[in-house]
Formats: sequence, structure tokens, C-alpha cells
Amino acid sequence: MFDLSSPQSHIQRFDSASSVLSSTSSAVGSIESSLDSFTLSGDERELGKVCVRLSYQEALEQVWITLVQCSDLNLQPDGAEPPRFGFKGIITIPKPIQFKSSVKEYSQDVSFMETFVFALRLQQLRCSALVLRLQTHNPKKRTAAECVLSLRQLGPQETDHWLDLNSPSKSSVCHAELHLTTCFQPVNGRIQLQILAAQNLPASSSPLTQAFFVKAEMHHLGQVLMKKKTRVMKASGGQCKWAETFHFQLATLDDTCSLTVKLYSRSSVRRKQCLGQFQLGLDSPAPEAVERWKDMMSNPEKVVTAWHRLSTS
Repeated sequence: MFDLSSPQSHIQRFDSASSVLSSTSSAVGSIESSLDSFTLSGDERELGKVCVRLSYQEALEQVWITLVQCSDLNLQPDGAEPPRFGFKGIITIPKPIQFKSSVKEYSQDVSFMETFVFALRLQQLRCSALVLRLQTHNPKKRTAAECVLSLRQLGPQETDHWLDLNSPSKSSVCHAELHLTTCFQPVNGRIQLQILAAQNLPASSSPLTQAFFVKAEMHHLGQVLMKKKTRVMKASGGQCKWAETFHFQLATLDDTCSLTVKLYSRSSVRRKQCLGQFQLGLDSPAPEAVERWKDMMSNPEKVVTAWHRLSTS
């Protein structure tokens, strides 16, 4: 049992005062065979990609964000003419920073090369994310696609990131992330889950004190088998830390079980709200979650720690 106790051609500058086992080998073998035959499904329509370049100048305490280009854009026009479009960017610190690109004529491949500079502390940025919303401007302005990039790896080295554009969510979106550790323990037939931390937490929109907790559920054939939750913790600098370990007994050693982890906020009047969730299992809508489940079940006792972005469903 394993227990887990360069400046570009167009630059805009902004300054902000706010400174991201042998007895189970046959069972594991059957799991591996079922996992190999599993195929992903989902929305086949691809909206394109956007390349963004990031770096942090530590001596100046500045983050440099360069919107480089779009590739393979696939937008549905609202009218007879191809849409003009641009990007709205948001840095999701407690007091969000917003910026806008120039507006371009629609084409499948478009170059921007526009750089935005903000004076912000690195520690604050590493607990936040960069949200890019593609907005069309004719016949009326609307958000046609969006993407999110965590800033937790931000550093002095300049890095390029190609982000897939996705359909915008129809509901209010929280861009929080959960730091989780998972391990499959075949001797006991159980999953060990450790809730480490949450970051990029939303700021309270009211004067009420806000705190957070995590609830985890084991599902089998649509039924909830077991529930566990962490302590309620107050956020500091947009993040919470728990380091709490839970064990979930698997009903069967096959692909019919899944694990759902939900993040909740709770106000001082004990009103709670689910901010988002992450589903780990073969029926998860997130391809990376499916791959992680396959890896976990195929490699008993392997401990994996990773950050997971939450979704609304």
C-alpha cells in the first residue's frame, strides 16, 4: 500500500498598481485490454488555433504577452460577409486585467504580432490564467470562441503556446484549477486521491467572507457509491491549500467506475456554489482525463500529480 500523507513590431504598454502484484495481474491485464479498445468521441468541429508568446521580465516585474497569429480558423459567419474579428484578453487576477487586439479581416491564417506589457508580481500571475476570447465585429460583436492558458509556469524564458479555440461556454465560467494526486492500489482495489490545492480562485463579488472546499465522488454505472469532502478553507492570494487524502473503493476492476471532483465556494451565510468540476474516467469529456485514467489503471502504484482545469459539466 502506497500512502500519500523579444519586443515585437507592435507594442502596447500598460502599468498596474497591482503588482498564477501478482494476485491482481490478471485483473489489471483485463483493464488494459478494455482500455486499448476505448475510443474518444465529442465535437468534431475544430475552430482553429491561436499562438501566444509569454515571458516575464523579473528585473522590471513585467509580464509580456504577444498575440502572434491564428491558424486554421473556422468561423461561421453571422451575415453574408466574412466577419471581422479580434481578441479580448483577460488576466484572471482578483482584479482582472483586460486588453484588446486590433480588428482583422477574416482569413484562415492571420498574423497579429501585437505585444501587451503589464506590471504585475510573478507570484500573483502564477496563481492566475490568461483567457483569450475571439470576438467577431459584424454585423454585431459576439464571442465566437475562446481558450485558456494557465500562467503557473510563467518565467523569464520566452515560450510559445498554441491553444485550441473552443466554443464559448453559455454559462458563467470559473477558470480555477485543482492540484490533485492519484494512485491505483490494486491490493485493496481502491483509488487514492489527494487534494493538494486550488488556484486562480474567483474573488468575491460581495462583502461576505468567502471560503472554498472540494467534494469528491466515486461513481459506478451512474450511481454515487461514496462521497468525501475537504475542510472549508479561506483563500489567500487566489489560492487554497488542503493536502487531504481520500480512499475510494472500486466496485469492480473494469471501466465502469469514474471519479468526479468538484470545487465549491461558500459564503459567510453558509450559501454554497459549485464553481466547476473535473471528471476522471473513461467517460470523461476531457481527453487528458481519459488518458490519465488509462495510465493510472494500467500502472498500479504509480503516483501522478497534476493540475486540472475545471469545467462546468
